[in-house]
Amino acid sequence: MRRVELPNGFKVAGFNDLEPAVLYHEMFVERSYLRNGVALSPGDVVFDVGANIGMAALFFYAECPAISIHAFEPGSRTFAALRENMAEFKVPVTLHNAAVSDAPGTALFDFYPRWTALSGLLPDPGEAARIIRTYFGNLGFSEPDVEELLLDRFVRETEECRVTTVSEVIATWGIGALGLLKIDVEKSELAVLRGVRAEHWPRIRQVVMEVHDLRGAGNAAVSLLEDQGFRVTVEQAPLLAGTEVYEVFAVRPGHCGEPGEPG
Repeated sequence: MRRVELPNGFKVAGFNDLEPAVLYHEMFVERSYLRNGVALSPGDVVFDVGANIGMAALFFYAECPAISIHAFEPGSRTFAALRENMAEFKVPVTLHNAAVSDAPGTALFDFYPRWTALSGLLPDPGEAARIIRTYFGNLGFSEPDVEELLLDRFVRETEECRVTTVSEVIATWGIGALGLLKIDVEKSELAVLRGVRAEHWPRIRQVVMEVHDLRGAGNAAVSLLEDQGFRVTVEQAPLLAGTEVYEVFAVRPGHCGEPGEPG
């Protein structure tokens, strides 16, 4: 783990110089999580599912300091960086060293030390390499430069992790309203949604998630959210054109950026 300085002067704990800069651009510059009517309000509770080293949590806190965050990260090494970053910047956060899925238990977590954001419960180094290759190709990198960037990026480590569900945490912590459910879990996103019990869906005001549209997962996620009463928008970042990775924004009609309980 090392300290990486970001353009805004933050020095974050991370595992390489490149990845925090990419995440900073996506979140702080492109504002990838707060678009299409998704907004934060004072008093909101935010679930950061797939928190990694905490870049999204830092962005949410910088955007609206009067929130509380539950951050979920299963990997022991990334969790250590997350904990360090949250303490360094005094983010009001409850940390969960756990994955989130459709049922509590345990699972195997695959960790890529040199590109941690692509770690997950459903490993596919080939797909991960294709995404990174396409991303940097769209940025204008030459093929030889991209191949050099990819060299040894997907050497992986595997460990057992705890698994929880959104509903288990809502019930355990007595959360009456969830302002934002953010999900970035590398192909496990549909399982996260399926871990929300029927009685808890009305408490969730907004969802923003990365979806890997494999084997119908994208349509299934959109249909599930629409069935729960959300207005759903799907986008693909220009730098991810040519991949199966999309962003899904789900907001309850009449509650765009408004605080309080959903109707």
